[in-house]
Amino acid sequence: MEFDGTEILIGKGAQADVVEYQGYAYKIYPKEYPAEWIGFEMRQQKAVNEAGLSPVRYYKTDDDHILKMDLIDGTPLEKYANAQDPLSFKILADAFTRVHRADPEGVDIPPLAATAGMGLGPEEQKIVLPIIERLSGKMKSCICHLDMHFLNIMIPKGLSRLSEDTEYTIIDWMNSRIAPAVFDYARTYVILEEFSGEALAVYKDQILPQMWELGVKEEDFADAVKACFLMRQREKN
Repeated sequence: MEFDGTEILIGKGAQADVVEYQGYAYKIYPKEYPAEWIGFEMRQQKAVNEAGLSPVRYYKTDDDHILKMDLIDGTPLEKYANAQDPLSFKILADAFTRVHRADPEGVDIPPLAATAGMGLGPEEQKIVLPIIERLSGKMKSCICHLDMHFLNIMIPKGLSRLSEDTEYTIIDWMNSRIAPAVFDYARTYVILEEFSGEALAVYKDQILPQMWELGVKEEDFADAVKACFLMRQREKN
């Protein structure tokens, strides 16, 4: 596939660039990026479409390393997020609830246990896999986004400020898995701990209480954070 020069770069991630072109978004991966991983991402997006969690659809192009996507005319929630404005954290909390209450029955998303060990060394596997097995045995599993943060929640473009009724779209479902909700909360905890101590403090105060209401014990959450930290380190390396 070739662009005619009118494409506009709208996103730059660790794995791919995203451009706006002729009313769609295109995700452009480097040629060395495994094509099977791109196919996996397409299947993930189709699964969340069918689960009613995302209106954005992916389309094949004639290039295995370029994905065509419905364009979201929006702005990342990060633009509005600050510790003084609780509405951004309310939207984040609602996003967790929206994902976790979706029916996982028949959804073509792999369980976390099936993929968590990929790329981990033997010592890390000895820590991570038993944690996932133990918590999955005692908690109900659901669809988890596993990359829920302010950059992956899109707000309608041109909005001057947030309100209680602000609509949003959750994007970037590549990491989604079937797992207990505690791992979704733990993953975001690890990300915020890495990037913003101030945001983490608000997260603990405003969002983690809805996890405690599920009956999650502090020691179980600590284990989930440990597992998510090690998996996050694998991604960065």
